[in-house]
Amino acid sequence: MDNFRLFIAIVLIAFINSCTTYYYVVTDVDNDLNVERRIYASSDDASQVSFPVDAGSGWKVSSLDVPFVVDFYDVSEEMTHMAECRGLDMDAVSLGLNGGDDPVLSPDESVDRRFRWFYTYYDYRAVFSSLRDRLPLPFDGYLTDKQQALFFVGDDPPEGWNGIEMYYLLDDICQNFARWHSDATYDVMCEIFIPFCTDEQAAVLETVKERFMEGLEREALFAMQPDEFDDRMAMVAPDSGFGKIYERNPEAVDMAYEGETEIIDCFENSFLFTLNMPGKYIKGNAQELIDGNPSWKMDAFRLLYGDMVLEATSRTVNLWAFILTFAVIALLLQLFAKGLF
Repeated sequence: MDNFRLFIAIVLIAFINSCTTYYYVVTDVDNDLNVERRIYASSDDASQVSFPVDAGSGWKVSSLDVPFVVDFYDVSEEMTHMAECRGLDMDAVSLGLNGGDDPVLSPDESVDRRFRWFYTYYDYRAVFSSLRDRLPLPFDGYLTDKQQALFFVGDDPPEGWNGIEMYYLLDDICQNFARWHSDATYDVMCEIFIPFCTDEQAAVLETVKERFMEGLEREALFAMQPDEFDDRMAMVAPDSGFGKIYERNPEAVDMAYEGETEIIDCFENSFLFTLNMPGKYIKGNAQELIDGNPSWKMDAFRLLYGDMVLEATSRTVNLWAFILTFAVIALLLQLFAKGLF
């Protein structure tokens, strides 16, 4: 039974990842805060390449003469095409799709410059909004806050644990996450069908959940469509009148389904962001460095825990300030030596 539950968890994650498109985003910021952004993607057919940018907004798409491989942690992808754009600020090269409705595609980005006498600092910040409030079912009762932090953003792994102990911990979390997904899918389907149900049918939906789950090949639930749900309900409760609800209201049910499952679209894209700012990276919360530049992995899973903020600060040396300072010091020393002070 435990192995079967683990299989269900693996199927769930594999199913979501199989629908994912991976993008490698490289952003260059110069001393005047002008921005150049390149988005790399993978495709065997140039006509099928879809970049997460608004068409006609200054982006130029081209194929790469020399493709290269990028490690996205869960998979490695060969980048074959590129979309490129230059602008005076971050807004000019914004991903900016879906009217800001998808936080994975529409971060709030900014880059600023701070002048100090000896150094000039460049600060980058990007805020990706959490998806927690958009979940059809909260994680309460399925995953503790600590488990969510570990599972979704890799925070606070237990100290002193070895790989075997971590495996069993993550196994338990995966199973609970799969159970949450199954329950959430059933609840969403109920929300969709209740407006088209009689009072008796609505009551059936509230009472047959366990029987529905037990008789179903659970992995099928992850990709279940409204017509399949209606057919399954007819099998579980044959005297309830299910089986014809979708047939009588296909367009209305499909529209309700699309509205209730919009959050799924947020899982279609996964990004690896790399930032190249003037000078040397000195602080931030980068997950890794690529050629000395801060880099972050971003996808919807990470937003299931809360907002995710990317921060990076680089520093350039103002050589003229050092030269001028030493010149002034040298002049003052000479004046003191000559007794002019």
